[in-house]
Amino acid sequence: MTYRESMLEQLNHHLVKYDEALKQGQISKEEYVELLKGINIMESIADDADGLELKEQLNVMINAAISAASLMA
Repeated sequence: MTYRESMLEQLNHHLVKYDEALKQGQISKEEYVELLKGINIMESIADDADGLELKEQLNVMINAAISAASLMA
């Protein structure tokens, strides 16, 4: 499971929890909206982390290609 998949699973879990809390009257609509905004921020962070992971993988592949080309020269 990638970092992004793990993070999305956690975000979904929080969303379900917040929905239940709102339906049961444990939190107000205002609190619910603020919690959803927090989920949106966490998703953005997950997107950024996923992008960094991809860039790191590309960097490893490029460095390997450079090393291979250097050995052939």
